[in-house]
Amino acid sequence: MEDKAFETAYKRLNLAQKEAVDTIEGPVMVVAGPGTGKTQILTLRIANILKNTDTSPESILALTFTESGARAMRERLRSYIGAEAYRVSIHTFHGFAENLIRAYPDAYKKVVGGRPAREIEKVEILESILESGEVKLLKPIGNTSFYIPHISRSISKMKQEYITPDNFSKIINEQEKELSLITKIHEKGAHKGKVRSEYQKKEKGINKNRELLFVYKTYEVLLEDRKLYDFDDMILETVSALKDNEDMLRDLQETYQYILADEHQDVNGSQNEILDILTSYHEQPNLFVVGDEKQAIFRFQGASLENFLYFEDRFNDTKTISLTKNYRSGQNILDSAHSLISTDAGPAANLRVPLTAEVVEKSDVERRHFSHQAVEDEWLLSFVKKLAKTDVELNEIAVIVRTNREVEDITVRLRKNGVAVNASADGDILSHPVTNTVRALIDAVIETGNEEGLFKILHGAYWNIPTDDLVRIFSSRSFNEPIFGILKDEEKLKTLGVINISESFRVTEVLDTARKMNSSNAPHHVLEYILKESGYLDELMKTDPLGGGRVIRRLYDEIEEMVSHDGVMNLEGIQSAFRSLAEHNIALNAPYISTNEQAVQVMTAHKSKGLEFEYVFVPHLVDSGWGGKRKAEYFNIPTTKKINEGEFDALDDERRLLYVSMTRAKIGLQLSSSDINADGRELAPTRLFEEIDEKSTETKSTTKEEESFEPIDALNVIGNGKVEIDPVLLKTLLVERGLSATALNNYLDSPWNYLYRNVLRIPETQALPMLFGTALHNTLEKVTAVYSKEQKRPSDTEVKTFLERELGKLPITKSDFVKLHERGFEALLIYIDYLIPSLPPNTKEEFAFRVSLPTGDKDLPEIFLTGKLDRLDFDEEGKLTKVVDYKSGKPKTKGQIEGTTKDSNGNYKRQLVFYALLLSLYEDERYQCRESMLSFIEANPSGEIKEYSYTVTDSEIEELKEEIIRVSLEIANGAFLNAPPDADSMYAHLAESLLR
Repeated sequence: MEDKAFETAYKRLNLAQKEAVDTIEGPVMVVAGPGTGKTQILTLRIANILKNTDTSPESILALTFTESGARAMRERLRSYIGAEAYRVSIHTFHGFAENLIRAYPDAYKKVVGGRPAREIEKVEILESILESGEVKLLKPIGNTSFYIPHISRSISKMKQEYITPDNFSKIINEQEKELSLITKIHEKGAHKGKVRSEYQKKEKGINKNRELLFVYKTYEVLLEDRKLYDFDDMILETVSALKDNEDMLRDLQETYQYILADEHQDVNGSQNEILDILTSYHEQPNLFVVGDEKQAIFRFQGASLENFLYFEDRFNDTKTISLTKNYRSGQNILDSAHSLISTDAGPAANLRVPLTAEVVEKSDVERRHFSHQAVEDEWLLSFVKKLAKTDVELNEIAVIVRTNREVEDITVRLRKNGVAVNASADGDILSHPVTNTVRALIDAVIETGNEEGLFKILHGAYWNIPTDDLVRIFSSRSFNEPIFGILKDEEKLKTLGVINISESFRVTEVLDTARKMNSSNAPHHVLEYILKESGYLDELMKTDPLGGGRVIRRLYDEIEEMVSHDGVMNLEGIQSAFRSLAEHNIALNAPYISTNEQAVQVMTAHKSKGLEFEYVFVPHLVDSGWGGKRKAEYFNIPTTKKINEGEFDALDDERRLLYVSMTRAKIGLQLSSSDINADGRELAPTRLFEEIDEKSTETKSTTKEEESFEPIDALNVIGNGKVEIDPVLLKTLLVERGLSATALNNYLDSPWNYLYRNVLRIPETQALPMLFGTALHNTLEKVTAVYSKEQKRPSDTEVKTFLERELGKLPITKSDFVKLHERGFEALLIYIDYLIPSLPPNTKEEFAFRVSLPTGDKDLPEIFLTGKLDRLDFDEEGKLTKVVDYKSGKPKTKGQIEGTTKDSNGNYKRQLVFYALLLSLYEDERYQCRESMLSFIEANPSGEIKEYSYTVTDSEIEELKEEIIRVSLEIANGAFLNAPPDADSMYAHLAESLLR
């Protein structure tokens, strides 16, 4: 079946595409504009290599820029070659680096054993360097922190472009040589004897670079001292590992016979260095790169163009293929977009060929200008509603804007008017209303005399205090009788005529208890108590389970990080950290949750890359947002060798962003701007309008606004304000996330447990036993890795270090650390002595799977199953012999594992069968194994280690398959939403509000 799919797809290719697919050997560069079939040729070329050579899937490496791009490539490839697609190495550059770190830990001295530095930690390190007294130019007296964000960005930029401190030092030396060739002093005229401004400017720039070099070097030392690393270091360290570790390099060069790189225009200097080193063994390597310089929106333009020119210079006889036939957009859209970026001269001219529409016969590009942004937004809403009443599907409509703030504003506006929306952006939640409420609740706990803060939180509907009661309480407040005292005084409340006295008492009980907890409990546990007992979490999950849930969940994550890594141990420290984030303009980003595949898509221009829609709106095209601001350059750090950056003007980044936005449209493209924004500030249309060819664009009059604004039936919010869960959301997330053993067990325990834990992901802090289990698992992973490599047991000191490091990563108090360390170390020493004699020489720790299970249903043809296996044991021939799953806590009996006792549900045994099913679907003979074992890490009271071995049968696997398919179809159609929640579900009280 796959061969037929390949042949059918291949026959549809045009001549240039076929040439790209058929040119298997040697270096090939494909210039692929928008809509020219880039993903198609990449995947067909991989399939063609496997079809026409004896190359194994593992010998092909495909690298791309985003996770979504990697996922799309693998799914397309799977349709051509089946399950073998999972054996092809398809990664983002960072994903590839992560794999190498796991495979060659000794080559990554800086990264292994460390963790990524958080933004606030980077700021603290830079502040400490500036306070050292060694820096003067970068520490202006009026604002000593002014340069910190610019220093941070510059260091990141240098790492991305493979400018190490040593390389930067060489650059500065070259700059000083150039400076020495410039005349320093005016020799005549009015300024005779004075320093020439050109010299003075360059000299100051070099001196600032010298200080930046000092900061860069010191920053690297302090990162290493704290066992931290930057996200960019994963790539930088990979380059160093490939250069310094010849065995690793030769191993990889022998493994990967064919290398493909997608989105080559966005590959930075360090990533390009990886490609260069991996292919350095051959003069004519089988390296295939695809990109489009016009769509370089993740890298500044001189550098992106250099990638293309470098490739042809680096490899002799490079075959360059240009794809010019567009299968997405109409000609008007293509012509208007091309007019924005066309050039007749310079190195980019040959890369910017016009595209020809092959499929869409008619398309419209319309431009509108409004008197006020409010009118523009009303028009946008009206037009979207009109389209929704036609045959156009909502997911074929996109609104593309410049900033995350606009995404949020437009999303809220559309949803309030009954339009289903998927927002795609990383919204900063630091000033979100939910965050403000959470911080107000924290303030009410830690600031006992803060009447204003207490007044604010009492207005929350979640307390269930009637408005009349609040009025009575607030009106009686005086200097001698503060609000908190009134709330605790039953006689006073009765005298005031307060009706719901118990709810008033609840406020003081919650705050008093939280204050006591704050002195001994970890802050995230205190916060969880406040949110649950105040009723705020329940209120959010009833009124805004998706939006509110994502904010609370992100706050929990951030606070746990503060506890684990910053040593923050109380709510006062949490508030201080949040203030610091705001002072340094550090965003606290939380991605929006996809709610409905049948919804209008609202996104930033950066997020729109690689997507396509029938109708695209690009509103708010004003100069302040699209090119009016020239970014100040505080440091002169040349990063390109061949391209003169002067060839690219200040608008170049915005020009390409708009080009990408425009070329997402298939049939209709709407461009608009306004004179005045909501703050009353005057606006000017972006200067980019002047570059768009008027021949392909129709300017529409906006003097008469006769649009109707009736709500449409495209809903995720209904008239009475009640939130509904759309079954399409369940299907969308199931297709995207797949099903794990834990998710399946949650559903079988109660569908509502699955909904809240796996779909809505209700914010919950991890219980101490779960955190303890995580530390034990991770410690055993390291013990197993050491034994596999050195064939000897780690010493007790090493085990202790491993455990301390893992416990140190957890958000726990010092007293919890001491208790868990004592318990864990004792348990591990007994378990490791038992474990080591039974470990085979070849074992793999922590191995993740993602496989596809066909369902036989046309609406849901397959479901992805995911799982992470604790340990895999192999024989000498490399065949899997046993899967081991570690369990912490009190050892279970065989009956409890199998679900034959009253206090059990069979989840443990089902998990083992699930793993056997994963392996059977993996379709690699080496991994076909039915032997599994549950191993309890902590000994029983008599000091025995309990383990249970099982051989999973075909009938058990088939039975589980049927159950998974049944469950998947029930989730996808949302059938359980029509039934009342079962009493056993811990979320029954919330589920009532979501019943359809």
